[in-house]
Amino acid sequence: MRHVAGFSNSTRIRFIVNGFGMYGTINDIYTKTATVSHGAALRLAIQKLAYDRRRSPSRGEGRPVGVGITHEGIDIQITLMAN
Repeated sequence: MRHVAGFSNSTRIRFIVNGFGMYGTINDIYTKTATVSHGAALRLAIQKLAYDRRRSPSRGEGRPVGVGITHEGIDIQITLMAN
């Protein structure tokens, strides 16, 4: 089962949480987060990226490869990695 529509669970990503960067997969942000609040912020960010990628063609924009948000004081940045 896919965690996020539009991405496979093994999609490689770089994610930065409050200045601490890590590499992993989408599955990692659903299964291996240090705290519940960090996990919630990461999941919100990847879902926002998936939404932005689905909506970009109808807006005539290029497909985004990353997103940055702040959720409940937690700064998150996620970037898709090339295979």
